Amino acid sequence: MKIEQSSVVEYDEVDTNFRMKLPVLFQRLQRGAMHHSESVGLGLADMVAAGAVWILSRMRVDIYRMPVYREIITLRTWHKGSAGFRAGRDFLMLCDDEKVAAATSLWLYYDLNRKRISKIPNRVSAPYTAETDDVLYAGAIDFDVDKTFVPAQATTIITREGDYDPNGHVNNTVYLEYLDTLIKRSGAGDDRICQVGIHYLKEIGRGVRTLKAGIAPAGKTARFRFFDSMTVYAAGFVTTGETA
Repeated sequence: MKIEQSSVVEYDEVDTNFRMKLPVLFQRLQRGAMHHSESVGLGLADMVAAGAVWILSRMRVDIYRMPVYREIITLRTWHKGSAGFRAGRDFLMLCDDEKVAAATSLWLYYDLNRKRISKIPNRVSAPYTAETDDVLYAGAIDFDVDKTFVPAQATTIITREGDYDPNGHVNNTVYLEYLDTLIKRSGAGDDRICQVGIHYLKEIGRGVRTLKAGIAPAGKTARFRFFDSMTVYAAGFVTTGETA
């Protein structure tokens, strides 16, 4: 089953060049995934009531161009199937018939009662149905992640109340706000982001008031991570330039 949603890029969703902001693109992907889950009776409230939630582990996005102000975008998303405690999901973003972004993701099934990652039961995986289409090349989600590199530049992030979602931790899309700020203020590469790969390692809970965002550029690609003295919360890579 493939789910499709259309929306307009609004004024508060664009940057100073009238292009969609990076966090907004990720928000559209998140909404598409949530809408799909809700359409098969597995929305967040239903999952929590049943004692489980989906946790986003990895996301890889290729951006061919950012949609612009008042442009109509169409998002398609589909379940890629599940194995053990992992499930895959792909996304395709279009403006008319033009492909503007494509993404693949890996999700984990978390048992709230046992407080651990668990095998996905058939009653949860079956309603989605699995699609075989690959929006990116096979293995795109298996990008390398360096959690321990020494940043060339780092900035302090102060968490805000608005960063937290109903699960009580900083929402996955907010990390992209942190990344967008880090790239632009550090001058690490062109401001046209064409690829992002992020591995979420540890949730940022309410007890975390400050953390560091660090980046190490190498040509058009840079490594990044969000961390404090004890924990690496997420790490990945970002590539800048005209197209992915």
